[in-house]
Amino acid sequence: MPFNIDIVTWIFIMIIFFTISIFLTPRMIGLQARMGLGQLRKSVRELEGLAKESKRAALRAITKHGKPKRDVEREFDNFLEFFAIAPVSEDPVGVLRRMEHVLDVRKKRFEGVVARLAPNAEPEAAANLEMTIEGAMASYTLYRLVRHFTLLAEKTRSYQLVMLLQMQLPFLKEYAKAFVDATKAFVAGKPIGDGVGAMTATRLIGDARWEEPIEDTIYAETKFDGRKLLIVKAKGPGGRVGKPGELIKRLARRSKINRIIMIDAALKLEGDTSGQVIEGVGAAIGGPPTEKYKIEEIAVKHKVPLDAIVIKESFKEAIRPLSKRLARAAEVAAERVKQAVLERTKPGDVVIVAGIGNTIGIGQSIEELPQKFPVAPEKRKSEIESDLLPFR
Repeated sequence: MPFNIDIVTWIFIMIIFFTISIFLTPRMIGLQARMGLGQLRKSVRELEGLAKESKRAALRAITKHGKPKRDVEREFDNFLEFFAIAPVSEDPVGVLRRMEHVLDVRKKRFEGVVARLAPNAEPEAAANLEMTIEGAMASYTLYRLVRHFTLLAEKTRSYQLVMLLQMQLPFLKEYAKAFVDATKAFVAGKPIGDGVGAMTATRLIGDARWEEPIEDTIYAETKFDGRKLLIVKAKGPGGRVGKPGELIKRLARRSKINRIIMIDAALKLEGDTSGQVIEGVGAAIGGPPTEKYKIEEIAVKHKVPLDAIVIKESFKEAIRPLSKRLARAAEVAAERVKQAVLERTKPGDVVIVAGIGNTIGIGQSIEELPQKFPVAPEKRKSEIESDLLPFR
């Protein structure tokens, strides 16, 4: 008999427990959603402040070159939402050629806007202003996206969307802060982490004479231990990435190429050491695939081996001012290139060495390279690093 009473009591308690749970769970979820939305609103205001900081930095830089702030602010605000539509990819034939056309038109629009907003800017300063506007646009776009999803979560009372946003916020805030730092670096014309490939190329050029057969992209011919080196990079010290694929394609038409060596920044994983120089094979170039495709096509057509030498860094390091550690890594990469040339080519060979990356603050000669670099800050254990591609 006591045994039966215990079972009945246990069943009664479980019924009460489940009834209370069913009654309270939706309210607890609603309370958590309201608390989460409060945190999201606070984060949106923080991102808005960072976007405005980027915008102010860009406007200060633009107004130094001809027009007062009141004349450029409205057009600048409108241009912050400028976009480019990717070509249709369902029919892949010629998609990269169409993409290149869209990117060329986009670049011309940026050049036109800078010419209107800053008519007195010199060519190198104008190139930096283009990058400055890119940085401000990135900050503003990130703020708008987070605001959109926050308002959508609030409107639909979606607890799942609130949770997703909360999980992504630590990453998004790190990106936003990095975009502000990038905008300020562009304003000051300082080299950024993404420029390590271009800096390596400049060290290899030395005092050789350079030519600009492709707009914004230069090459210099030099000798090394009986080999002819054709050093390719974007034109500096303005902020440019150039068209290295197009220039390599043209150089391959002029003479027989025996090897192509490419140097670029590469994304490091958490726990990896920034500034580590590693080697591999393939076309080491980020951004839209148009230039990479050209390089791969040339390599396949002429059966030219492709070597890749990359310098590890985080996404934040790629768009922030170049640190002393990464500047030293560019010196190491230059020595690795020389070693690769000696080991994998023979006297009389022609080798293309392409330094990929943004050339802001990086000229074409050793004398044009900056001498002082900030020391990389010590990383906190809680610091988050991105796994996105470098900002170009």
